Amino acid sequence: MDKSATDHSRMLSQMKADYQALSSTLSALAQSQFPPQAIKVLRKFPASEAAAYLGITPRYLALSADEMGLEIEKVGRGERRFYSLEQMNQIRQYLAKKAGDDRTKALNYDPRRREDDDVQILACSNFKGGSAKTCTSVHLAQYLALQGYRVLLVDLDPQGSASSMLGVVPELIPEDESLFAAIRYQDAKPLSEVVKKTYFANLDLAVGSPFLTEWEFFAPHYATLAGQEEPGIRNRIADIEDEKRQKGITNARLRALDEELARENAALSECLQRKLYFTRLQLAFEDVEPDYDVIICDTPPSLGYLSNAASFAADHLLVTIHPQWIDCESMAQYLATSIAHNEFFEETVAKQLGPEYLVPKTLQYLITRHDNTSRPETDVVAMLRSQLRNVLTNTMLRSSAIAEAGNVQQTLYEAERSNFNGKTYDRALDSVNKVNGEIEDMLKSYWGRS
Repeated sequence: MDKSATDHSRMLSQMKADYQALSSTLSALAQSQFPPQAIKVLRKFPASEAAAYLGITPRYLALSADEMGLEIEKVGRGERRFYSLEQMNQIRQYLAKKAGDDRTKALNYDPRRREDDDVQILACSNFKGGSAKTCTSVHLAQYLALQGYRVLLVDLDPQGSASSMLGVVPELIPEDESLFAAIRYQDAKPLSEVVKKTYFANLDLAVGSPFLTEWEFFAPHYATLAGQEEPGIRNRIADIEDEKRQKGITNARLRALDEELARENAALSECLQRKLYFTRLQLAFEDVEPDYDVIICDTPPSLGYLSNAASFAADHLLVTIHPQWIDCESMAQYLATSIAHNEFFEETVAKQLGPEYLVPKTLQYLITRHDNTSRPETDVVAMLRSQLRNVLTNTMLRSSAIAEAGNVQQTLYEAERSNFNGKTYDRALDSVNKVNGEIEDMLKSYWGRS
């Protein structure tokens, strides 16, 4: 064995040893922090906060709860009321029902989409790490759930950071219970069988896990094989259709040809699903669309097969930008690569399936981790607003409160204000709420609501 091969073998040996050491340590740490039996619990909300989410006064909130006969937690001598999110949702639906035929009023209480509204799919994307994609995705998902929407958070990152934020340890999730099970090419499961309920009412999770790296690896392989199989299938279909048009064909033979044609068309459909890998996620979503108002995809920090699948499935692409010049250079590269990929997707779908399968999409930019006291960052923000269209008016500010909450795998919506400097927490929460409110308004506009 020559020296280069020996060195390579040593590198692999060291890599394997390092992996075993690190993974066992992380697994032990995960078991101690999140034992399999542990259940993350959402705090209850004081009356003032619960009433603000419902858009009513604390007095009317208490009156409604009493009318419904809800058992509300009361604390202290003054009997301060605290409401669970489940109770808040019950009150929402109660008030919407009381609104009767006043559709606008009913929607203010219960904003879930109606039967004639389509589910909306939003993908949070950028191929550079550190742009706060996961922080944005999880905060948005929880905000919408607090507003009364039914939300599915889809964690497409093999690292599973969004799943961890929601109390799930990706490394401990079996393959059949992860998102990978719903998009894999062999023995795929319906997404509805994979989705997990969370401790956050109205918010479900499709768990990201290391298994997703296998899909990144095998997707091009299966797409290539399907491209090789497709001509043969199409030729067999053409031959069957030619024979069916011949004169004097017997009824028995015609029935046999119809059965054969059905099999070949099914084979073609399956072949195209493998060839058009970027439609894989969209097809998986069809199984759960009736159950949700909004589906949010947290994509990995790359522009690979998983990110492309999310981008194709999405009605709205939300690109997060950290306002630094080096991140802007990365953004330019991201856009150039995305243009090439999406032009290919559109051309391929129009040719293979028909132009009716192409649906309009929106592109929005969100400035994240913004220090608005920094003059250089302010200059970058001004430049981005002058050069890019559809930059959200509000920015997500950089805040120690967001970082500290994240260190214990919480969002600002879960964390207790008393654990932070009050002014810092309020400022951060106001920033996050304004961003999420702007996105919510965009979703409402899509449904034709003012």
